[in-house]
Parts: sequence; structure tokens; C-alpha cells
Amino acid sequence: MDLNELLKDKQISKYRLSVISGVPQTTILDICANRTKIEKCSVKTLYKLAKALNVSMEDLIIDVMERRPSFEVFKK
Repeated sequence: MDLNELLKDKQISKYRLSVISGVPQTTILDICANRTKIEKCSVKTLYKLAKALNVSMEDLIIDVMERRPSFEVFKK
């Protein structure tokens, strides 16, 4: 589930998430607008977002990990 969907489900604004998590609002806006890839964020940022949203860090990046091509594709 991407960050926009989580925010919608939890009924939390991007500004409120910034206040609760301590992650700069610009970072959250960049992630939501796909200017910053969530899988490129630091573990510290992922941890803060996950804790504020009451989800696991894996929940934040699961969609990205499922889209990643298999290593088998690159071995050939």
C-alpha cells in the first residue's frame, strides 16, 4: 500500500503526518508525488513514518518490493 493510500485510510493529512512523525513535510510531499522513491529513504525515515501510521516498515515498501524483477531475469 503506498503512502497516499495509507494517509487516506487513516484519515491523516500530509502535514499532520509530518508533525506526528518528525519527518519534514517536504519529504512526505516528495514521496507522495513520486519525486522521491520510498525505497530510497533512510531506515530512520521509514521507521518514523511507520510508527506514526501504526504500520510495519514492510507495509510501506511492500508494493515496491513486489514490483521488483526477479534475480533470475538478470542471470540469463
